[in-house]
Amino acid sequence: MKVLVVGGGIIGCATAYELAKAGCQVSVFERSTPGAEASSAAAGLLAPLGASNDTNFARLALASWRLYPDVVRELQERTRIDVEYVTRGTIYPMSVTGMSRDAEEWAINKDLGVEALEGADVQALEPALSPKIRHAIFVKGDHWLNNQRLVLAYAQAAAAVGVELNTGTNVSRLIVEGGKVRALVTEGGRVDGDVVLLAAGAWSAELMAPLGAPLRIEPRRGQMIALAHVPPVLTYCVHGEAYMAPRPSGELIVGATVERAGFQRAVTAEGIAGLLRAAIELVPSLRELPIARTWCGFRPWAPDSLPVLGPWPGVAGLFVATGHFRNGILLAPITARLLTEWITGKALSVDVPDFLPDRFLRVRSSPDRSTS
Repeated sequence: MKVLVVGGGIIGCATAYELAKAGCQVSVFERSTPGAEASSAAAGLLAPLGASNDTNFARLALASWRLYPDVVRELQERTRIDVEYVTRGTIYPMSVTGMSRDAEEWAINKDLGVEALEGADVQALEPALSPKIRHAIFVKGDHWLNNQRLVLAYAQAAAAVGVELNTGTNVSRLIVEGGKVRALVTEGGRVDGDVVLLAAGAWSAELMAPLGAPLRIEPRRGQMIALAHVPPVLTYCVHGEAYMAPRPSGELIVGATVERAGFQRAVTAEGIAGLLRAAIELVPSLRELPIARTWCGFRPWAPDSLPVLGPWPGVAGLFVATGHFRNGILLAPITARLLTEWITGKALSVDVPDFLPDRFLRVRSSPDRSTS
């Protein structure tokens, strides 16, 4: 089976790797270099807990989190790339009123090591935190890694198992004939295949529009900062209004804004000032650290903030994997597994009703229930 993957970010490269291991002939088409967009702009947080943990999304996130130790080990054995996988955990500063509720809710996932901290215990764990922080949740199971290195490792691993990586290659359109996707078109002409996987992140909707397919994906800009972090100020990841992730390479990643700014590629004074203000409020000594670099990226966002995964209805052979929003790095392993299972005809290992692309068609065809 010949699979054409549109997009060489973390989702495209990870899925291409798994498909090739499953025996497929795979070609990836990336208009720039692997991971050049949202995958490289992220912070690499692997934090599966959120506001609600009794949802299909929470179960999807936890399933992917559980895959990561083996993924990291496998990629390092195959490529010798150290992805800087850190397993020390995250501190979440909390208000007094919110602490007990959140601790009880989060403790549903016992294997994540959720612990409530109060008083001096907060600063005992992370001395650099502001003394104003008297209550926090510590999630030992939160991990993080260097997402740029992860994408590179996935791309190299994919190439090692036979994936054809076509970088600097723009896909201009998909060709659908007789209700089935037959090919894609690049500057070099038509490329035929049995299956097309659309994993083009925030740009995915552009290729679907000519087909009359309502794939509702928009960009959400995220601005980021890296502070020079030698000697290190923080040992753990800290996640409040801003998050801070210390990397073994000597950077402290601070992020991130969420902005509806289209594809305007800009780092703004307001965005950076807001991040620094929130970070320094949590860790006052950060005001003394030099700014090493700033950047931004475009996350793929769907109106319900959920990923879009699976076969596109009415077009045989066309699959979609996009809309991961702020969770692309976390969800890459489980996305790669699910799409490989779908494409190769195996039973799915995770329940996915909330993420199917046909939810956009269901919304479009439902009767108008609004009232005036």
